[in-house]
Amino acid sequence: MNLASVLLKTIIADCDMDTWANCHKHYFPAEYSSIWAYLNKYVETHSILPTFDDLHLAVRDATLRDRFFALQKIEEIDIEGNLLLEYLKNEYTQIEIMNLLETYLTESIAMESAQENIEHIQSIVLDLEEKVDLKDSSTDMRKMELFEPQEELEKFVPLGLNDEFDRLQTFGPTDLVLIGGKRGAGKSITCANVAANVYESGHSVIYFTIEMSARAIMQRCCSISTGVPNTAIRNRNLSIREWEQVAQWWSKRYEDGERAFSRYLSHRDFNQYHTELTVKPLREKQLDIVYSPSLTLANIRTELDKKITKLQPRVVVVDYINQVKRSSVGNNRMGQYDWTEQIEVSKALKTYAQDYGVLMVSPYQIDNSGEARFAKGILDAADAAYIIDAHTKEDNVISLTCSKNRNDDEVGFTSIMDWASLRIGPETGVIKDNEEEPSEGIYDL
Repeated sequence: MNLASVLLKTIIADCDMDTWANCHKHYFPAEYSSIWAYLNKYVETHSILPTFDDLHLAVRDATLRDRFFALQKIEEIDIEGNLLLEYLKNEYTQIEIMNLLETYLTESIAMESAQENIEHIQSIVLDLEEKVDLKDSSTDMRKMELFEPQEELEKFVPLGLNDEFDRLQTFGPTDLVLIGGKRGAGKSITCANVAANVYESGHSVIYFTIEMSARAIMQRCCSISTGVPNTAIRNRNLSIREWEQVAQWWSKRYEDGERAFSRYLSHRDFNQYHTELTVKPLREKQLDIVYSPSLTLANIRTELDKKITKLQPRVVVVDYINQVKRSSVGNNRMGQYDWTEQIEVSKALKTYAQDYGVLMVSPYQIDNSGEARFAKGILDAADAAYIIDAHTKEDNVISLTCSKNRNDDEVGFTSIMDWASLRIGPETGVIKDNEEEPSEGIYDL
């Protein structure tokens, strides 16, 4: 008698459809594949599990019929099916870990760099998480509440891009919001605005960036929050008033930063000011930026595992979804052009939003028709999706049109756009009549 046999006996004897629905073929040893396949086909056809009497009458293959008869003969034990399934999952996971590690140790560890070894281990964890259901799928329907608990409602956040829109719609933990646009449409700028707005409201943000450096993202957020032109910050060419605005914003990152800022006003040396701040601890609420040119899902999971408890972010930005790799090990040569991999990445980001209780925001590329470039299916996992139209630079407005909203009306908005500070809104903008369509890449964002 083994665990797989006992579980199957219990499922059939109790007609336990709930436990069967959470079983996967790969949980069982290979010798059980014919039993699993027959039961699975029976359930698909009849929408119910067979009894042992049904099996004795219906199974034509003598060998398979004998195997079901052997299951029936197993002594019953007083353990519920769902608990037996957990034991089987644990056993499967342990065996799978040993097999994957053995392959890794014999084939890869000696030939890979330190970074590659770490990413390989992360990839093993990611593979196991995809194979094993780690969540409790059952819900006690007696205790389920109709309304969201108040503490969950308090975690809903506005995007901060348009006041009128924010009064209508907010987004909560577990939501995945995708922001589409052509090259140069302002996808990263929009994400930086969302990050800056949430940070200014007193909450942490984790921002994953692939193409832009951490400093470049921080400079954008500083411009958006202070109104100081981004080019002035990048070139370190600020007026006295702008230096004060930037220095005050910078002080908010550090404990007791206000005192250092007061001293800065007397000497006006930003390098000295920054050196003084860096000996102080960072505050609990942070704009945490992770720069990784070869970002993988395993990297994202690892960073969130390290930081989620300490920072308790309301928003996680992944900039951007088309460039995220599922794994650094054995990647498809098509990379970002592999639509199947992009769909898997989108699903994973939605899972991370649910697992960590955060709003996940990620931009994606669209083609000339307005569809997701290379992978329309990436929108399937999204709770809401928006398409950016930056119009012409002289209009000083930017529009977001809703292409999907799972939980609310498909409402878009147009906000004023300050191209100097990169600030979007929050005031509503007006589109000029008879404007011409902008050409793709008319300005570099």
